[in-house]
Amino acid sequence: MKKGVFIFVLGMLFSSLGASVTAYFNYGLFNVPKGSPFVETYLTIVGSSIKFKPTNGGFQGSVNVKVSLVKSGQVVVSNNYNLMSPVEKDTVQVSSFIDNQRYPVTNGIYTIEITLSDNNDLSKKSFSSKETFTVNFSASELSCSSIQMLESYSKSTQSGNITKSGYDLIPYCVNYYPKNLNKLQFYFESYNADTVLGVNQPFVYSYYVERKEDLFKPQGCSGFKKQNTAKVNPLLAQIDISKLESGNYYLVIELRDKNNKLQLEKRHYFQRNNPIQLTQEYKNKRSVNEFFGDYNNVDTLKMFVECLWPISSATEKDWGINQAIKKDPDYMKNYIVDFWQKRAGDSLDPLQIWLAYYTQVTIANAEFKCGKQKGYYTDRGRVYLQYGKPDQRVIQPSEPYAYPYEIWQYYRIQDQSNGQFYTNKKFVFVNKNIADDCFQLVHSDMRGEINNPRWQFEISKRRNDPNIDKTKPDPLIGNNAEDFYNNPR
Repeated sequence: MKKGVFIFVLGMLFSSLGASVTAYFNYGLFNVPKGSPFVETYLTIVGSSIKFKPTNGGFQGSVNVKVSLVKSGQVVVSNNYNLMSPVEKDTVQVSSFIDNQRYPVTNGIYTIEITLSDNNDLSKKSFSSKETFTVNFSASELSCSSIQMLESYSKSTQSGNITKSGYDLIPYCVNYYPKNLNKLQFYFESYNADTVLGVNQPFVYSYYVERKEDLFKPQGCSGFKKQNTAKVNPLLAQIDISKLESGNYYLVIELRDKNNKLQLEKRHYFQRNNPIQLTQEYKNKRSVNEFFGDYNNVDTLKMFVECLWPISSATEKDWGINQAIKKDPDYMKNYIVDFWQKRAGDSLDPLQIWLAYYTQVTIANAEFKCGKQKGYYTDRGRVYLQYGKPDQRVIQPSEPYAYPYEIWQYYRIQDQSNGQFYTNKKFVFVNKNIADDCFQLVHSDMRGEINNPRWQFEISKRRNDPNIDKTKPDPLIGNNAEDFYNNPR
């Protein structure tokens, strides 16, 4: 469905970039438990960036849209269509317009590429965007959709491509909220809550705004909704951000069970531009003691303790395990504060280095989780947190006679548990279960890590070679593991 909407702010902001098609592209992942997951594309084209031509009763723009979805090197979706703008009375002030498409997918790693061209001015530079995403919906585990940000919503009178749960949802493609936008509107779904928490059990959706830099939660920017568990639990809500100061924020959605235990969390980053006088509450700089003093939920504090283990020494790991087992809030707070004060020493702010680390924990949990196991407990998550983001990451989801594998390379690496530096180190991960996205570390040349000269046999599905002196299988056409290891790219 293609529908014209008025977004004058965007049009004015980017009208000076008339040499190319200007657009905003985003996407969301959703599941249909008895059907198929789908990826939904959201496109906002800035009307002033394209050429309008006379048509019956006014002027109209036309944009050619090419979309491709690639999985395991194969094009699984190819779509090519023309998107027409609303008919305008003149070309002095034209509106932006949107496009919303859905494509069914299965679990796996995809690359989506979109290219836009102005049909009325082929000399104009085209717009293109390329993103990689993973679809990993389970039939029995608690999972969730993307958070879809909305410009508006209304009760649906006829089901279409923008309809979900009986509402027509107009997407908002930009992570930027200027001062004239005072509502944060969003849509979200969780799946299999009835399977995990029990049929028709009460739970709460809690949603709030959190400042990116220090996880500060501004007053008045939160809400909650009670529901009973079902196969699909939709959430359509909005938050008043008229008094939210300029800054970088997350919209956070939590699903808590009847015992107030956190079962699921999803975040969405956005920027706010609202030049109002900052409140003292907003400006106050908190200490690490004050920050953790605000947390009293045992499960949250236990998670704060557990996520430290990738960067802990052997002694600290023992202390951390003891604190997590005891679950005493005060002891856990003291342990965490002491941990970061020692890391900070005399020159660093312990709260800031904790917040920087916790940002990486959220990334590890999102990208490297294994079933119900949190990302910081998996091999890839542990390596990511202990050594940082790799400089090169080869992702090989499909290769003849090989399990899915990844090869990470670090040009210069620091072990966060002891502070020592090393150069040119590599890690090899293999997923032998394929469907669960659980990768196991099978080899590394990093000191203290597992070192297996026969690691290529771990990747290969043909491992039955009686010669124990061989360090790698016989060459097979299409197998690139050794090449990728020697030359990661």
